[in-house]
Amino acid sequence: MNELLVMRHAKSDWTIGTSDLERPLNRRGERAADEMAEWILDEQLCPDLIICSPAARTRATATAVAVACGADPATIEFDPDLYLAGAFAWMQTLTRQIATRILICGHNPGLDDLVENLAAGPVPLSPSGKLMNTAAIAHFRVPSGWAALDDGGAELVQLVRPSHL
Repeated sequence: MNELLVMRHAKSDWTIGTSDLERPLNRRGERAADEMAEWILDEQLCPDLIICSPAARTRATATAVAVACGADPATIEFDPDLYLAGAFAWMQTLTRQIATRILICGHNPGLDDLVENLAAGPVPLSPSGKLMNTAAIAHFRVPSGWAALDDGGAELVQLVRPSHL
């Protein structure tokens, strides 16, 4: 059985005058990325493959996971087509994979849509009514394999937000 971890990038710093693509994490985001990376390690969910948007904030978030899991950050796959990608682009990327446990790191609203599309049932919202808060992780089991992945084709095991830790 395959597993998918859908992770939204951690909180970014809007005070720095850079392009959207180069906007880094703020201090809160750095802490949340590290905390969620430690949660992945504690839950023994370290990914075999990390696929990521090339934005600075997603790169930093995914790198925190790789480092916590003892993986070389140079093995993270940064795909320019996944910058601000929608659910369809993520689905196409996933159906081509062979790794058993994959972590993807990207942006909203695409990840919100992906999580809702993948889940076979209702998805729990945060108290503020949001789905994929910054640094949130949706953990799925994918019984049919990547090539057959389609809407409603995954079991949402848990959705963890930094505020839960």
